Amino acid sequence: MRENYELYHSELCGFCHRVRRYMANAGWEFPLRDTLRDGEARRALIQGGGRATVPCLKITREDGQVVWMYESLDIIDYLESRRQTAPGDQASGNLHGA
Repeated sequence: MRENYELYHSELCGFCHRVRRYMANAGWEFPLRDTLRDGEARRALIQGGGRATVPCLKITREDGQVVWMYESLDIIDYLESRRQTAPGDQASGNLHGA
């Protein structure tokens, strides 16, 4: 199942930095939404995920289902598991060289 991702984060958050560092090292590239600098991003996070905590990975599945995942290690584990799936199942356009 194809998925699209957005990471809600803050430049000041150490846990967010951990996720961004993993993304860079693993070759992930998708939109980053800074909730401290972008009021609309903060509102979208609260409305969709129910809280303003970052980091938060917004996962939009091809069937339209949206999942909001919190906790840096959970996000990293999830993305790593998606990176290891069969090429036909990976998120389209989100990995360098995919």
